[in-house]
Amino acid sequence: MIRCTTKKTVLDGKTVLLDFGLDAFANLDVELELAEKTELEIAIGEVVNAKRNRLRRRPGGFRIFRSMKKLCGPGRETFRFEIAPHKSPYAFSNSVKLPAEAETEVIPFRYVEITGGRGSALLTRRELFDDFDDEESFFESSDENLNGLWSFGKYTMKATSAFGLFIDGERERVPYEGDGYWNQLGWFCSSTKSRIAADTIDWLEKFPTWPTEWRLMMPLMVRDYLLYTGDRAPLEKWLRWLPSRLLPELTRADGLLSGDGKVIRDIVDWPPSEMDHYEMGKVNFVPNACFVQALESMADLTGDTKFRTRAEKVRARLREIMVKNGLPVDNPESAHTALHTAVFALWADVMPLSQALETLIRSRGMACSVYGAHFLLEVCFRYGMADHGLALLKSKDLRSWNNMLEKGATMAMEAWDDSFKPNQDWNHAWGAAPACIIPRCVCGIRPVAPGFEKFVCDPAPLALDWKFRQPTPKGPIEAEMRRGVLEVRAPAGCRRVEA
Repeated sequence: MIRCTTKKTVLDGKTVLLDFGLDAFANLDVELELAEKTELEIAIGEVVNAKRNRLRRRPGGFRIFRSMKKLCGPGRETFRFEIAPHKSPYAFSNSVKLPAEAETEVIPFRYVEITGGRGSALLTRRELFDDFDDEESFFESSDENLNGLWSFGKYTMKATSAFGLFIDGERERVPYEGDGYWNQLGWFCSSTKSRIAADTIDWLEKFPTWPTEWRLMMPLMVRDYLLYTGDRAPLEKWLRWLPSRLLPELTRADGLLSGDGKVIRDIVDWPPSEMDHYEMGKVNFVPNACFVQALESMADLTGDTKFRTRAEKVRARLREIMVKNGLPVDNPESAHTALHTAVFALWADVMPLSQALETLIRSRGMACSVYGAHFLLEVCFRYGMADHGLALLKSKDLRSWNNMLEKGATMAMEAWDDSFKPNQDWNHAWGAAPACIIPRCVCGIRPVAPGFEKFVCDPAPLALDWKFRQPTPKGPIEAEMRRGVLEVRAPAGCRRVEA
């Protein structure tokens, strides 16, 4: 759908900068009333030089700056800003097509800068979103920092929906399984609209990507789709191809996966500089932990106990060859434990929490990417480290969501900062962990039966008052924590159960 936002300004022959407040995938209609014939420069972009109050003309990477010059006037004139068709920098990319309602190409931008001319300008930003109801979800707490992070995450879900699929960002405009898994959870914490999620799963059947762990995310993604929507209609067709995402071609005799290093490769985290010095081997802990969760998800979806039996076999083998001195290690030949290995050992229930694991996790801080941060935070809240999880969530360090906001982003960045990934874009939903971590971990609301027929609400033990509205197919679940007392109101057909 297209939503139009307008800004009007007086032109005095100099440079005028207009701020639409939030970045959005959009195009721009310009209506001018000029006193005389003038060549104008009109520019759009995402990043400003705060000291000069001007658009950055070389923001770097895939941060946006575009400009056009046009001879205009005198009198009234209307035109649309010229945006070249999107082109991915990668030849292998299957970029998503532009929705018809956009009419002409869109690009993410927040600011418009006009130089030259005397008169007035009316600017209409035609913003492209998928179907999204802002009122379906709501969060407010006694912590303004947390409130801002929720708004940031929720808006990222809305704004990156522009193409009707969960895409990775402006650079490629391509769905990836690793992005899609967390994007879908953030989306369903904000919206009941299921078409975009179902279409993304269908897309990823046809166009799987290269990382081992991300192919393994597909059973988890389908399981969560069913839990949040209750929609069983596409399940039969999905179950026909989901077993292939268990990667039988990479499965060894002992049940573990070994990436082939060619078509399918282990990734652990991205960019590689965010792997906490993970030591890659032929067989790696993190992808096999993801394998465990994929098998558990297949058991949930099919009711077939053989998948759970295989999951237990993988866990046992990991404990046998990749646990040394009480800590999981990156690969069987390694003595190193990256933060990721410690986190995934808990996330996949390979090991129980120990003092050694907790000490390691707390000592490493946010030694992972914005993608890895989801797993880290989920584990912190699940295993009694809510204080650490909240501190990481609210941090103002360079590796933080507050840093993104401080730099001027209104959608999540692809990486913590431009310095970590020079080619990054500023519209990557995989970086929006607050969108799902606040509802699922801080407020503790999660479906445990399809369509929220059963759900848990086990809030983190924090000195925090909050209200949250979780959208469900049967109506909203309203939860409120005030002075340590929890109140939960659920619609008919949604039953709260113990965690």
